[in-house]
Amino acid sequence: MHIPTIYSEEYRGQEVFEMTREKSHHLFNVLRSRNGSSVYISNGKGLLAEGIIQEPNNVLIYTVDEKRRKKDINFFLSKLDSITRMRFSIEKLSELGVSSITVGSTIRSGKKKYDTSKLKSWGITALEQSGSAFLPIIEQVDKLDYSRFNQCIDISGKSAFKENSVGNFAIGPEGGWDPSELVQFKEVYSLGSQALRSETAAIVAATLLLDA
Repeated sequence: MHIPTIYSEEYRGQEVFEMTREKSHHLFNVLRSRNGSSVYISNGKGLLAEGIIQEPNNVLIYTVDEKRRKKDINFFLSKLDSITRMRFSIEKLSELGVSSITVGSTIRSGKKKYDTSKLKSWGITALEQSGSAFLPIIEQVDKLDYSRFNQCIDISGKSAFKENSVGNFAIGPEGGWDPSELVQFKEVYSLGSQALRSETAAIVAATLLLDA
């Protein structure tokens, strides 16, 4: 039986957790939970607790598990004009367990403006749907920091992508990286000869890295 997960940044391992009215309403009216139903509480930082709903807003916790990330993998995503595809990218990378997602502009990126709180809400949705103990740090920047993200993925890459790679990776826009951008990366990897959508490249790379 599927056990729903609630995200709460404030959870610190206490034995009784008080849900917000919004979360309680979602559990009872959308997910059809009731008193006595099991629920997970995740603080997005590694704590994953399991408990039983006692009252409409209270959860009695009986186990708390402190998890650790397998790897520290961080991604830069070039902005996409499609909200649907941008959301898909954020949600899937969150489900896969990357440490952080930085969204920003590149020469050929989309021009769509995103609210950072909206990007974070997509990550929270993914956490609650997947039951993860971790929520990636999600932020926006005006431009790419090549000193931090010194590796990128591009069809023109001369190096085959290595599953045991670690660190920070930049995923380019639909039209690919501009030559003036490519020369600033320390390493340019390729995922193969076939051109991939930005969100597909990000998911493939994250899956290879985190499952290695």
